[in-house]
Amino acid sequence: MSNLKLIFISDLHLSPSETLKTNIFLRFLKSNIGRSIHLFILGDLFDYWIGDDDRANPLFSMVVPALREFTSTGARLSVMHGNRDFLIGKSFSGLTRAQLLPDPFIIDIYGNRTLLSHGDQWCTDDIEYQAIRSMVRSDEWMNNFLRLTITERHQQAKNYRQKSETSKENKTTEIMDVSLSTVDQAFVTHDCHRIIHGHTHRHAHHKHFIDSQPMERFVLSDWHEQGQALIFSENGYSDECVT
Repeated sequence: MSNLKLIFISDLHLSPSETLKTNIFLRFLKSNIGRSIHLFILGDLFDYWIGDDDRANPLFSMVVPALREFTSTGARLSVMHGNRDFLIGKSFSGLTRAQLLPDPFIIDIYGNRTLLSHGDQWCTDDIEYQAIRSMVRSDEWMNNFLRLTITERHQQAKNYRQKSETSKENKTTEIMDVSLSTVDQAFVTHDCHRIIHGHTHRHAHHKHFIDSQPMERFVLSDWHEQGQALIFSENGYSDECVT
């Protein structure tokens, strides 16, 4: 792993209507071509993804070739599903040469056992959200959804986004954040001292103590007029803006 940089990003929420973020991401990929990098996208690369067969989606023609160019020069790419793009599948993985990661996933970062996650399964205080999450992640629901026409899938995705935003208006930020007790249990269950996750859009570096042992949790930022990347190398870590 010597000289290898591990870069963690999440919650870009790329959509055809927001070209600024897409262009920032494409420049980011271009600037790292040919470098010794392993890029981890920890969910919600897209605002929504209705299936790998949606080839008319402008993001397909822009992002997929850019990711393929990025990996074809030696960079590694790992992608984890988020709550918006859990229908990214094997076709996307094959075209981009991306490894699809289960959630959660353990890696070693220069000797530190680290747990990666999108993070939404730890928002256990939001009972309504967890019920919906369980439903849409079931094989039955996904298979039925993918049988719909692309037009029908787009409409359902837009309807779901509208209902989700309306539901958030009636919830506190605490309910929509991760449950600290659930996160502490994840540290114990997976025997790790570091967690990196996204989803909540609450960019931070938290300290946890379990049985007097120090733990750390990095929460990745969402992307707007600029992006954010958490970067680890053999010299430590940095939290950098992406423009």
